[in-house]
This record gives sequence, structure tokens and C-alpha cells, in this order.
Amino acid sequence: MRRVLWRAVTGGMFWALCLVLGARLGPAAESQTGDSLAWIAEEGTKQSPDREWPLGTWDRAASQNEPVPTQGTAPCCEICGAGYDCPHLWTWYNGAKILNRGRARPKLLSVDAFGNGVLNTSDANFDVAGGYETRVLYYLGNDRENRDQFIEFVYWGLNEWKDTQAVRGQRVTYNSDLFGGTQFTAGDLFSFYGLLDFNYADTHQIRYESEINNFELNWWFKPRPRPDRLALLPNGRWQRQCQPGMYFNYAVGFRSLSFDEGFTFDSRGTVVTGGGTEPLYARQTIWTQNDTFGIQLAGELLFRRHRFEWGARVKAAPMFNWAEQFTDFALAHAPNHITRYAKDDDVSFMGEVSIVANYRLWDRVRVFGAYDMMWLDGVALAPEQVDFTLLSPGRINDNGTVFFQGVSLGFDVVW
Repeated sequence: MRRVLWRAVTGGMFWALCLVLGARLGPAAESQTGDSLAWIAEEGTKQSPDREWPLGTWDRAASQNEPVPTQGTAPCCEICGAGYDCPHLWTWYNGAKILNRGRARPKLLSVDAFGNGVLNTSDANFDVAGGYETRVLYYLGNDRENRDQFIEFVYWGLNEWKDTQAVRGQRVTYNSDLFGGTQFTAGDLFSFYGLLDFNYADTHQIRYESEINNFELNWWFKPRPRPDRLALLPNGRWQRQCQPGMYFNYAVGFRSLSFDEGFTFDSRGTVVTGGGTEPLYARQTIWTQNDTFGIQLAGELLFRRHRFEWGARVKAAPMFNWAEQFTDFALAHAPNHITRYAKDDDVSFMGEVSIVANYRLWDRVRVFGAYDMMWLDGVALAPEQVDFTLLSPGRINDNGTVFFQGVSLGFDVVW
């Protein structure tokens, strides 16, 4: 009983002591807690600004009136180097022009003893001929209708075509006193000339040569395309890009053409009579020259897809043609030598259609390819000057037509 009572008394005294001590220490503890919070606040105000939460670009622009920085872009298309306001001052193209040309109108030159035709002027069949092409383009400026204007000089030519065709006859014995005696042996090839040396031939041969050179001066008008656009790339960067689409350009200018030809008709034979052997030789040589000059209209429709461009180009040039022809006969027998000359001033026409394409390898270099078709009408062709009547003075036939087709391959540089 005493032990229980003792525990109760001592326990009550312990709890009373705790209550007394707690009442006295409460204000001090609260003061100490307040001092701690004040110290923390003071230390917080003394922290470095670097440890603050950073403000974004737009936050600074809104709160501190700072300018918003913008990303600079290239002045031209960053894909192909072209663009709305990026005409190049100079453009220089160099390449090859490979052409095939049509034949002259057919005219029978040689027959055998039975009257069968064996050689014709159209038998001369040309292969393709390679030539050189260059274009120089200079930027003049932008006009009030927002068209870029260019002046262009074009030269292509040095294309030469050559072909030779020959027929060989058989030896025949003729009962005639044409060469004395009662008979003779000679070839069986004949022409329509009333000249001995072109008949009774063993061999007839033709040789046809042709060369063309072209000059142009064009004033191009190229309406500017739609303004460039800014594209946002996945990496967050803005990129300037030209607008793909269809564009039409046109030009006026001048065109000059030099088209020269040569045609040779050879006849060779040997006549054997009782008195010996007698040679037969005849050569007809014809030279024609066509010098043309006139105005030209041109247009092109192009489809652009950044680095790649394709389309069609058309040119039409009515021109004056100063044509002339010279014919020379060299014969083994009388009259030995004959010449004929004629000239005429007339009109001609040059039409051209091209399917073109180019690809920009680098900002300043493009490669080109084209398929070209051209018609030249109203010119003097050498084989068409053959005149079996040998009229004097000579005459000129300047209503010939030639068709050209081929490819153009090359490159240009800009600066």
C-alpha cells in the first residue's frame, strides 16, 4: 500500500514540475523560433541573382522592355540560291549542240543503160554533227512592272555535215562510131547532161557538205515569281525558300544565220576503141551561201521546283536572206569549162522548239539538257541548184527547207 501511494505521489510531483517548466520556457522557445525564421528570410534576400529562376526572352521583353532578338535569314533561297529578289548580274553558258539535219529534195542524177535510176541527190545521208554553243546573259534591272530584264547573246554553230555516195557501172560494148570505128567499150552510167564526159561512165559519185552558224541578240523580260517564303524547320530554325510553280518569260531580239553548202557530182570512165583508150572525166561543183538577218520573238514556259527546272522554249524568226550560188564544170572534152552564177534577195524563216531542263548543282553552277527541233525555210540548198539545161545566165533556187533535230548538253555559271 505504501509502495503504491509512493508511486502516485512521486508521479504527480513529476508531472507538476513538467508543467511549471513548460510554462516558463514557452515564450523563449517562441522567440527562438521567430529569430530562426527571420534569419532564414534575411539569408534568402542575400542570395545571388544567379540562383534565381531564369526569365525567358519573351518575359524580359514584356517586363523589362527589352527588344526581341530575331533570327537572320539568307537573302536568297537557301536550297537553290535563287529567289524572288536574287537575279544574278552575269550568266555564262557553255555546251555542245549535237544536230542531225534532213536531206535535200530528191533529184535523179544517174541512170544505167536500161534507164533505171541508180543515183539521186537525196542519197546523201548525213550523220549527226557536233557543234559548240555559248550564251552570255547580263542583268539590266527591274522595271516598274516588276519584271527582271536581261540582254542575251547567243552563238551556236560549227556543225558540219559531210557524206559521199557512189555507184559503179558495168562495162558494155556499143556498136557506134561515136569515138571512131564501128564499136567501142565503155561504162553503162549516164546522166541527163548533154555533155559527153558525164555519160558512158564507169563511176558516178556525189559529195555533199553543209555548215551552219547561228547568232542571236535577245532582250528577255522575266516577271518575278511569288515572294520567297520562310519555312520553320523541325530544329526550330527558319529557312528562306523560293516558291515552286510555273513561270512564263518572253523576249524580242534579232537573229542572224549563215548556212553554206557544197555539192560535187563526179563522173569518170574509160572508152576503149580499136585505136586505143580515151579517158572520160567530168566534175560539177556547186557552192551556195545563205546569209540571213531578221527579228525574233521568243517565249518559254518553265516549271520550277527549287533546284530542278523544266519546260519548253519557242522561237520564231522571219528574216531576209541574201542567197547566192556558183556552179563550175570541169570537163575532159569540149567545152572543157563552164561556170554559172546567180543570187537573189528573198525572205526566209527559222522556227525552233526546245524541251529544256536544268538542275542546280551548287548555288552558282547549273547543268543543262535540251531536245531541239528547228525548221529553216527559204534557203538555197546546193543539190537543188543542179540544172541539166545549163541555162545562161544561171538561176538560183532559194525555196529549200531543212529540218534539224538534236540535243544540247552543257552548264552555266553565275556571278
